Amino acid sequence: MKSSVRVRAWAAGAMVAVAGLILGPTTAAHADPAPPAPCSAGYAAISFDDGPSTLTPAYVQALNDAGWVKATFFLTGAHALDYPQYVAQIAAGGHWIGNHSFSHPFLDDLGEPDAFNELLGTNQILQSQTGHAPTLFRPPYGRTNAGIRQDATTLGMTEVLWTTDSFDYNGISTDDIVANALQVGPGGIILLHEGYRSTLAAIPRIVDGLAERGLCAGRIVPSTTPVQAWPGATYYATAAHW
Repeated sequence: MKSSVRVRAWAAGAMVAVAGLILGPTTAAHADPAPPAPCSAGYAAISFDDGPSTLTPAYVQALNDAGWVKATFFLTGAHALDYPQYVAQIAAGGHWIGNHSFSHPFLDDLGEPDAFNELLGTNQILQSQTGHAPTLFRPPYGRTNAGIRQDATTLGMTEVLWTTDSFDYNGISTDDIVANALQVGPGGIILLHEGYRSTLAAIPRIVDGLAERGLCAGRIVPSTTPVQAWPGATYYATAAHW
């Protein structure tokens, strides 16, 4: 009788073992999904307005520390005159330099030729400091019109607005800046500003957040396709391979 029980127990154990081989473990561990390949989702441009400033060296260093990331700096002529050494540092780092007017006014309120001269004077300053005239222009506050766009075109520049506003100028936290910036999509352009330590702290986190989505920091280039910045405002530029 005991021998028969042992035989039945052995047979049951063998069946369980065979089932395990066929079906595999009943509680298999789930591996984390592999991160996306670098740049597999495309490019998004990181841009900074209103510089150069006393924090420019720290911004450039933060971009380097994040993986030699390149960005676009839209500089004012007045600040470029105040900090020519930082203009040189931006250029030496391989970053793109754009025109952000001379004195950061409401260009659409100035009229002509004052608006044109704001752009022309800044181009002359930046060309004298870097050896190259800017090919990109961003109107302060995003305030533009057909005449201002024509001024930029006359000077060989593409007007650039943005798809994603970080709102860093509103005194918000670094967490909020990062969250706002990472709403950007492929081909989009993030608006950030120089001179804020909260924005400085956001730089590596924005770069990491883009990488987690397979996005790389891209160069701003002209596009034949209109891009909506906000309802009623479009521009012709996108982010592409640097």
